[in-house]
Amino acid sequence: MTKRSEGFDKDETIAEVEERVQARFPAAPSDVIHDEAVAAVDKYADAPVKDFVEIIAERDARTAVENSLDES
Repeated sequence: MTKRSEGFDKDETIAEVEERVQARFPAAPSDVIHDEAVAAVDKYADAPVKDFVEIIAERDARTAVENSLDES
């Protein structure tokens, strides 16, 4: 199995996930979005193939932020 981690920048991925989730949920607190983006990217950062980490992490972060807003 080939590892394809070149081009993966964890901090950049977190920032991009945060940006898109914030655009989708402008009323959500920035710290909640940041925490969920970090958690989501961390969850997949060690995956052998990183091509879809950003997409999957964004989906997870969106779900978590949406759930936190529903609980408020």
